[in-house]
Amino acid sequence: MEFSELIKKRRSCRAFQNTPVTEEQLQSIAKAGQWAPSPLNEQPFQFIAVTDPGVKAQIQKISIEAKQTVINKNGPAWVEKYPMNFIGDCPLILVVIYDADKGGLGSYFEQPHGALQSASACIQNMMLQAKDLGLDSLWFTFFNPSALKSILDIPEELDIAGAIMVGTPAMNAKAPKRRPPMVHRDRFNAEAH
Repeated sequence: MEFSELIKKRRSCRAFQNTPVTEEQLQSIAKAGQWAPSPLNEQPFQFIAVTDPGVKAQIQKISIEAKQTVINKNGPAWVEKYPMNFIGDCPLILVVIYDADKGGLGSYFEQPHGALQSASACIQNMMLQAKDLGLDSLWFTFFNPSALKSILDIPEELDIAGAIMVGTPAMNAKAPKRRPPMVHRDRFNAEAH
């Protein structure tokens, strides 16, 4: 698929078929992530591939708890209707973890987020590779990171960039609307549209 077409066809998926992601697909997605740019080529990211139904059920439980926390704190009204059942149904959950200490030289000049930025680029690569393989995905962060660390035995010194839900879509999602890019010339211009 042409790259510009691939970008436009990627969708956030919350309904998956009961079709496993193959080991070959998983490795292809992981390799795409590994090619993301990183400060000083430190490649600060690692992946946890979750397929065990019991572990997925635990992730679903902490996500429902996070949802309830938002509701209890008078968060956005739409959160109450946000479904969480797709978590347990998702064939593969790829949790992307990273070492914040491997963020390059940015910490010397008020740019301490190099590792997270790199992990984010990694996630984008993985989601695009999944789409190229005919799969859909969702960059999922609706959970308490401490709770997820506990479930997956993630060491305290590592952080979570997100969980990528991956699988064969159960339905075709509509293309989301996008506004035109806001490109400023030479300097920021608050009047630019």
